[in-house]
Amino acid sequence: MGAYNMKHLSGVTIIFICLVLSSLTGIVTADSAQYEKSVSINMHIDNGKITTKSTEIYYGSAPHLFPLQGSFEGDLIATDGSIVKTFTVWDPRIQFGDTIVNDSNNPRIQGVVDRQNSVDFVVIFPFDRNVTEFRLYDSAEGTLLSSVNLKPATDSFFALYPRDPDNPASFEAGIPVMEPSPQSGIQNPVAKSSGQLQGILAIVSGAVLLMVGAFASVRSVRFRRVKQKSVLIVDDDHDIIGVIASMLKKGGGDYATRAASSGEECLKELESAVPDLILLDIGMEPMDGWETLKRIKKNPATQSVPVIMLTGLRLTPKDVEDYSICLEDYVMKPVTSHDLNDAIMHVFARRQMIEEKIAAAKRAGIDRNELCECARLTRVVDVNKRLWNLLVKTYHPGTDTMVPESQIKLAIENTEKKIRDQEHRLEQIRHNLGSGAEW
Repeated sequence: MGAYNMKHLSGVTIIFICLVLSSLTGIVTADSAQYEKSVSINMHIDNGKITTKSTEIYYGSAPHLFPLQGSFEGDLIATDGSIVKTFTVWDPRIQFGDTIVNDSNNPRIQGVVDRQNSVDFVVIFPFDRNVTEFRLYDSAEGTLLSSVNLKPATDSFFALYPRDPDNPASFEAGIPVMEPSPQSGIQNPVAKSSGQLQGILAIVSGAVLLMVGAFASVRSVRFRRVKQKSVLIVDDDHDIIGVIASMLKKGGGDYATRAASSGEECLKELESAVPDLILLDIGMEPMDGWETLKRIKKNPATQSVPVIMLTGLRLTPKDVEDYSICLEDYVMKPVTSHDLNDAIMHVFARRQMIEEKIAAAKRAGIDRNELCECARLTRVVDVNKRLWNLLVKTYHPGTDTMVPESQIKLAIENTEKKIRDQEHRLEQIRHNLGSGAEW
């Protein structure tokens, strides 16, 4: 009996220490999703001359950055002058669209390109506390078009949110970080004056929890674990299945893996249990990966399961046209453990981000139809950018391929146009939704 009480009191003591420390300090990490920040630079181009109108830092996630080709190149520069990140910035003077042409009483849709010499545009990228400058270059000539000092905007932001984890003054001076409700983008004016009262209430609440726990019939302290993600690996080569499962384990992700050696077996596995994600090979017989994908998406019970194509086959322009709406990503074999785990984590992170924003928008009373379209387009734009990136990497000039170069070029241009149209529509929806949606 005495031994039981010692163990029980030891557990209670641990809980008490954790509660008191968290109540008094409120310490959080800079990696917390709620502290994700973006930098928005409003610029204007007029006959090739670029000026900066304003620079703002705000709480929220930034869009995916194009790492390859484009008219402009954006560089994020650290304090020591080194380049932290390089990405593409599309030429805002060029806009793509469609028009209906009546040719001999036979209407058809024709693509059009609109060019403007003077236009406003916005460059958005993820905040990095090590980045102090943004530079914009002409990709073709390599000339510097604009340089933006980010320090004034950074200082202004941290003046509003001094206890943000990324604020250098906070961790240099040892100031405890407290949550400023960053997702709203508005600092609570009552938070500072009521901080001590909230701390006292938190400690009292913790004491009540301890009293309840003291009378509960528990023999040890248990911690809540995040639900383990399940991944179904579909490949007709058992050795490859083993290698992929090992990669997922070594990558640090807590995944429960299952396997299927054919498209038919995959569909049977889905009847017994629906996974959180599917890694699907293409070159299988008699049912290949594309047919398996179509059947997965036709089934209401499995159509929402994210699918990453993991294959040794090149992504073709026709694949992008036919299946981009069904995919989450396309990963080429051979693949490293890092790249595979990165692709999987990206899918889960994107889905979690969309779900959190949907929940916040629902609480704000946002229109359901526009909310659903916004969520769909957010995913589609990100997927199309990743497929575009892969097309550019796969079919660079001089690539040995059976696909005509003109067809590849057209496919890349069409994908770029599709992304532009989707992003334009996405911005319209976000504008209509207003600040309450936090998209």
